[in-house]
Amino acid sequence: MKKAVSFILSAVCLAAVLSGCASDSGDLLTKTPFPEFSEKDMAGNTVSNDIFSEYDATIVNFWNNGCGSCIAEMPELEELYHEFQEQNINLIGVGADSGESEEQHETAQNILKEKEVTYQNISPDPEGSFYQEFVSELSTYPTTYLVDSAGNIIGAPIAGNVKKQKDTIQQRIDKILNP
Repeated sequence: MKKAVSFILSAVCLAAVLSGCASDSGDLLTKTPFPEFSEKDMAGNTVSNDIFSEYDATIVNFWNNGCGSCIAEMPELEELYHEFQEQNINLIGVGADSGESEEQHETAQNILKEKEVTYQNISPDPEGSFYQEFVSELSTYPTTYLVDSAGNIIGAPIAGNVKKQKDTIQQRIDKILNP
């Protein structure tokens, strides 16, 4: 009898939790502020959170020099960059390990040149708070965030190839553009 009551109670609790998570759109979107940063891009120009206000949304793709799938998707990201510009959507890359040494920076620059990447790429300072409190906490590459013009991360991070998850990104962009 105790097992039956426990089972029914567990089922009721699970149903309550699941129904409490439902939304009309079927897609829960959270808004979390993107961490403050002021970093150099690969060309030595300063880039900060101010960049977000220039676009309706910005796709921020974190990659590293040793990530084969990150490098392989760069031509696809380049295509998306040009496609999304028509919607006032920006795409920037963050070479997570490119600021660790001059050699890492040169490797990142060579990768970007070889892959013919024209979208802006940031090289975070490993001594800075952006790197230490955010970038160093990433456990998967590539990891991509969608950030609105107010500097808020929209939804959960996207792990893996961006183009394969383009529908998810487009749905989030649509929610930003048409709230």
